[in-house]
Amino acid sequence: MKVKLFIFSSIVYLDIVLIASANSSAIGNPTAREVLKANTDADIIQLDGLIYSNVTDNEWIKEQEYLLGDKIGEIKKQTKRKWFYRDYFATILPKGTAIYIRERQEYEKDATPFIVLVEKDGEILVYQAMVEG
Repeated sequence: MKVKLFIFSSIVYLDIVLIASANSSAIGNPTAREVLKANTDADIIQLDGLIYSNVTDNEWIKEQEYLLGDKIGEIKKQTKRKWFYRDYFATILPKGTAIYIRERQEYEKDATPFIVLVEKDGEILVYQAMVEG
């Protein structure tokens, strides 16, 4: 009887652990590795742990006006490597490119904006945070 109870308890415990681990790994914002694995030509920036994707050519972006606000940093490295992708790294933008928030928007570390802007060759590029949920 004790053996059956032990086996039953072990099975229930394993089920709970498997369900919990499956749920926790399925939810989360995409990483640079995941984005670049799906599209090696992706135009992305990482800021405060979030990946931002260039959405400048999307129709709904063209319908709005975007004005540069405060500078919040600049690209530290241009790279397409999938591992050890860090904040202020970009796949397309060159090192030294300034990153801005929108006009009349405030920036605080760990309260990252949904949209950041970059000026390149006289054109304002719009980057949107890739967030889940």
